[in-house]
Amino acid sequence: MRDPADANRRTVEAYDAYADRYAEVTRESHFASRDQALDLFMAGMQPAGRVLEVASGPGWDADVMEAHGFTVRRTDVSEGFIAVQAKRGKRAERLDVIEDDLGGPYDGLVALYMIQHIGRPQVDAVIARMAGALVPEGLLLFSFQLGEGERVETEPTGDYSIVMWQREEMESMLARNGFETVWDRTEDGREACWVTLVARRT
Repeated sequence: MRDPADANRRTVEAYDAYADRYAEVTRESHFASRDQALDLFMAGMQPAGRVLEVASGPGWDADVMEAHGFTVRRTDVSEGFIAVQAKRGKRAERLDVIEDDLGGPYDGLVALYMIQHIGRPQVDAVIARMAGALVPEGLLLFSFQLGEGERVETEPTGDYSIVMWQREEMESMLARNGFETVWDRTEDGREACWVTLVARRT
């Protein structure tokens, strides 16, 4: 069995090496589920609300939220992505959702395309930390890979650890940590099937 901490470290190192290229290939990328979910997420919050974005990456979603008047705390565990945002004149902080204090409370929290890189035994605690960082009735914008088991994607930049979840498992975990899903959509990507959802902290 792989050590979750070592798998996470290797994944972060791979993103560090790929960050500039990732920013280039995703600059004009649009996914129907993500775009619709982001619109619903913003519509469900008070104007000018405070948002924590974990795994901000190049910061494209943060740009959209800020353009709509929200205050976004951009964070990532990858120094490569923090540097990418700095080159764009944006400030992103290093934040490890497994170990660091998330701060708050925030009106909303965005965690897209990141939970699949966290070891299965650690995910419940991470979701609990996200819930604890939100105001009552705060919104979570979240995605996970649908499937069973785990795999490692080996690319020229390094190894990416992927953990997949059955819908029932993830829905149960979210509910156990005080989230009520208000919208979700499943979409087949090029390499995986994704569930994107908006949940409210009850």
